[in-house]
Amino acid sequence: MLRRPLKLMGLFLKVSVLNVAAYRFDMLVRVFVSLMHLVADLGSVWIIFHNTKSVAGWTAAHMMVLVGVFRIVAGGIRILIVPNMRRVLEDIMEGTLDFVLLRPVNAQFLVSIREVVVWRIVDIVLGAAVSAYGCYQLNGHVPIQSVFLFVLMLSAGFTIVYCFWLMLATLCFWFVRIQNIEMVFWNVFEAGRFPIQVYPNWLQWTLTYLIPLAFITTFPAMAGSGDPTKISPQIVLTAIFMAVLMFVLSSWFWRIGLKRYSGASA
Repeated sequence: MLRRPLKLMGLFLKVSVLNVAAYRFDMLVRVFVSLMHLVADLGSVWIIFHNTKSVAGWTAAHMMVLVGVFRIVAGGIRILIVPNMRRVLEDIMEGTLDFVLLRPVNAQFLVSIREVVVWRIVDIVLGAAVSAYGCYQLNGHVPIQSVFLFVLMLSAGFTIVYCFWLMLATLCFWFVRIQNIEMVFWNVFEAGRFPIQVYPNWLQWTLTYLIPLAFITTFPAMAGSGDPTKISPQIVLTAIFMAVLMFVLSSWFWRIGLKRYSGASA
């Protein structure tokens, strides 16, 4: 049952690797830029905690875990989600989505895996290393149970982000110019560089339940800190529920949008 989807994913990944191999110097430059971004993030942490030990209960080591999570999520978004959703926008506007709909495979699945920006894996690797180091600074080791909870919360966060972008792309079935909404997302996402605890109470609630940014960066960082008391079971269950709900709603919205698509020959 999973053989065809896995084969397709492997094929698209292979094509992406070949594309990267054709422009190796460009890839090296991009990797260097990603490394400089990480250095800048760590420099910001050093500046903040140079004269203080904690901010809203977060120490420098906690912030290193958060910086790592932010790089992992940002890299993951740019590896698969953003390039594919941008291509969906182009296909809808140009009427070339027909080539996807005619394939004997689920359209939502296919439009979500066609583009893979392979070199962005560097962001995930660097982010994971920084998070692991921050966890080691806090506990003297990296607890196995924290790794499991960390992966679970990150998976929920990625699902929420994917569903948001899918609904954003689906809006193109009704509206022509929605690219500016992408800039709104990135501007809001920048707030995830800091724990939600540093914001006013009303903004904390907004960034948790109206705009679930906390489930994308802060809560995974809390889960990866190695302290099980940092994150409650209620937060974990809420993250799973929100991820499942978002996936169901976005898939339903996508199917509604497909009914509005008229195709290139219309």
